[in-house]
Amino acid sequence: THTLYSRGKLSAETLGKIFVGYTGGAATMTSRQLQRLFRDIVGIQKKLGEKIYYSCLKIFQSSPGYKQMSWFERKMIDSSIAVMKTTIFTAFSTAMNLYTNIAVIDTLLKSMSPDGVVSQETFISKAPGMIFGELIKNNLIVSQDIFNALNK
Repeated sequence: THTLYSRGKLSAETLGKIFVGYTGGAATMTSRQLQRLFRDIVGIQKKLGEKIYYSCLKIFQSSPGYKQMSWFERKMIDSSIAVMKTTIFTAFSTAMNLYTNIAVIDTLLKSMSPDGVVSQETFISKAPGMIFGELIKNNLIVSQDIFNALNK
């Protein structure tokens, strides 16, 4: 979200709509509302990650190199791929569990506003950087560009 915001693709107006959508028009955002926002963001990233994973797997398994491997080689590669899939998908599950912890959410609220009171104006100015930072910290960045390229 931070990159989209800095590139002008995510406007203050759009961020304002996101704020109103999650707060129901209230003047400030509560911990539960921010928690719902983060869980939705992680869910979206997870869906994109899964689609990229399965697209790459399909491309790889239809490649001539994969088809020319012996049965044993394919099974060894498939086992490695299964471990990679578990590792990738575990990151999303871990993040989903992390953002159910209200203490974590309260800390995020306070990172936007020391008193924990997040108005729409504060959300518009601080949320993109905070959300982007959380996604990076938890290895949850899924590039829309990669997703679009694989689904042509």
